[in-house]
Amino acid sequence: MIAIAPSSALVVRRKVRPRRRKSVSTLRLILPAIAVIVGGAIAVQATMRAAEAKSTRVATNAPLRMENPRFTGAMKDGRAFLIVAKAADRDQASPNRIALVSPQLTRGYGSSAPTQVIARKGTYDEESGALLLTGDVQIGNGTDYAFRTEKAVIDTRTGQVVGDGGVQGASGGNQVQADSYAVSDEGDRVVFKGRVRSRLTPGH
Repeated sequence: MIAIAPSSALVVRRKVRPRRRKSVSTLRLILPAIAVIVGGAIAVQATMRAAEAKSTRVATNAPLRMENPRFTGAMKDGRAFLIVAKAADRDQASPNRIALVSPQLTRGYGSSAPTQVIARKGTYDEESGALLLTGDVQIGNGTDYAFRTEKAVIDTRTGQVVGDGGVQGASGGNQVQADSYAVSDEGDRVVFKGRVRSRLTPGH
């Protein structure tokens, strides 16, 4: 009886050892897999958070769209001006800067002798009062003159219109072409400079 007991105990221990080794081997295989899965999940979450943050920044910096905007004010001589457009985008980074689509400026709005300037595109700075118009710019007062150019810079504080993109049109019934121009004095004074060419019409 005494000799058998140790032998039985020894047999039992020999049966347990392989099970422990098998469990350890299984854990060695499972733990790295779990680590990979957890690491992948963390990486995915980090990527999603970064994408959400980027999307939020883009949305915050996106221009503010306005349909049929109107901007009004008064010039130094007391006359009113009106700027209208089909659409406008306010720059979120520079709120005073506004991009205009098909803008139209009326100097002397509401008066008996207004001057109008229209263009394909424009940029208006509300702080400085500067209005830049580009693309088939047309300037006229409906009676005395009408010009076409590719660029016009208007100071809405003084009402002066200047441009150096070349100009051609009619003034006082005569055809005029020049490199640059300036319109001032409530539209009563138009000055042409640079290779000025004029074709006089008899009777004017």
